[in-house]
Amino acid sequence: MSRIGQDINRLRTQKGMSPKQLAKKLGVSEGFVLDIESGKKIISDDLIGRVSKALDFELGPIGLFASEDLNQAKSEDAGKGIRTAAGYASRVPAGAVQRTDVKQPVQEVWDDAFGNILKTVPVYDYKMDKIVDKKLLPIEKNKVEGFAKEKVFYLNIEDSDMSGFRIYKGDRAFSVLTGEIDKDGIYFVEYNDARAVRQVKRLQADKLLLVYNKGSLVTETIGTKELKVIAKLIRLETEL
Repeated sequence: MSRIGQDINRLRTQKGMSPKQLAKKLGVSEGFVLDIESGKKIISDDLIGRVSKALDFELGPIGLFASEDLNQAKSEDAGKGIRTAAGYASRVPAGAVQRTDVKQPVQEVWDDAFGNILKTVPVYDYKMDKIVDKKLLPIEKNKVEGFAKEKVFYLNIEDSDMSGFRIYKGDRAFSVLTGEIDKDGIYFVEYNDARAVRQVKRLQADKLLLVYNKGSLVTETIGTKELKVIAKLIRLETEL
């Protein structure tokens, strides 16, 4: 069991809270909570904050616990020689020059561990030709927020065309790549040689209604072949 997993288990038990109750507060599965407490999963900084709020106790940042765990592991290995893929190498002979690059495998282990539970979600502007920022989100059952992890990204809103829908320039939208209108919603689309965010409603098999509101409501009816669907906006994040 990891250090932070022990602390979460202890605090949860003290509050008389079951793993299922904590999982419900965090919006994750009961198994996910048990895996964190047992040390099978590494908890992210974002989730630490959510756990701290749920348990009404400020837990330390993940970097602190990770450093302590690694230092403990190094102390335990100190008298065993350098660990290799085949096992432990012999002790360094007296007078020999000891290599200092043996810590690299430790970093690789942690990178691999985080790669299995956290997804680096890219942030794009409307051009989508380069990543302008990144954000880490937890992976659950090989999905991020319930969507295929390779299809999610954040879109920086570049104008206030959708201010009537409370979507403003500077907001950031969690989005999912798609090439079609599965149902009415807010989409990132391309038409008339420009990219924009629009509410899209299906009128007929070959007709779509585009809606935006920048002070006044504007609607456009176009054919399905005139519109290129890039992504569907799922959730909006605003800066206060």
